[in-house]
This record gives sequence, structure tokens and C-alpha cells, in this order.
Amino acid sequence: MEEEEEFSLVVSKGRDLLENKTEFQTDEWVWTRDLDDGGIFFFCYLLIDYRQQTLNKNSLRESVHTLNLLLHKMLPPREKTGLPLLGEFQVIFTLYERLKREEMTWDDCEKYIMEQISEHQNSN
Repeated sequence: MEEEEEFSLVVSKGRDLLENKTEFQTDEWVWTRDLDDGGIFFFCYLLIDYRQQTLNKNSLRESVHTLNLLLHKMLPPREKTGLPLLGEFQVIFTLYERLKREEMTWDDCEKYIMEQISEHQNSN
């Protein structure tokens, strides 16, 4: 339950930021209004890279959508992995951080994700 509360808190703060901060009220940010909770969670994480200028606006948008897609399409269902909610996001964040350092093929990404799931399963 604690992880779900943490997730909800990040999503709530992210939505508040997107809805109330003037910076995000322009047409350049309209894409954020369609994000689901997972997308908002990724946005909050990637906003750090945007602020540090590791990502530009287009890269931020593409990265948020890509990570959200990876979460929904690449990870097996939670009942099969046994990962908690934030564990699933951590697997995708770990992949993202690795992709920032090196190029990986899709097959390598899938293999890496399975390795990360296994590590999480073994550590619990």
C-alpha cells in the first residue's frame, strides 16, 4: 500500500504541476494533458533530465511516450513478474538510464528487462 501511495503522490504533484504552472500552459505542452498516470509518473522523472538539458522538449515527449509504451508492452503482467508497482517503473527507469549511455537493439532491451525482473524477484 505504501508504494501505491507514493505513486499516487508523485502523479498528483505532476498533474498539479502540469495544470497550474504557467510554463506548461502553452501549446508546446498540450500533449501532457493526454497522459495516463504512468505517463505522468514518467514525466516527473524525466523532467529532471529536461531541466538539466539532457532532453529537449521533443526528446522529453518522445521519451515519456516510449517509456510508457515499454511499461505496458514489454513488461509481462504483474502477476507473472511478482513486481510491485514501483518495481515495474524501476525496471523501465533502469533501462532508460542504460539507454542514455549506450545504444541497444530491441532484443537487447527485452533481454535487459528480463534480467532486471529476475534481479528484483531474487532480491525480494
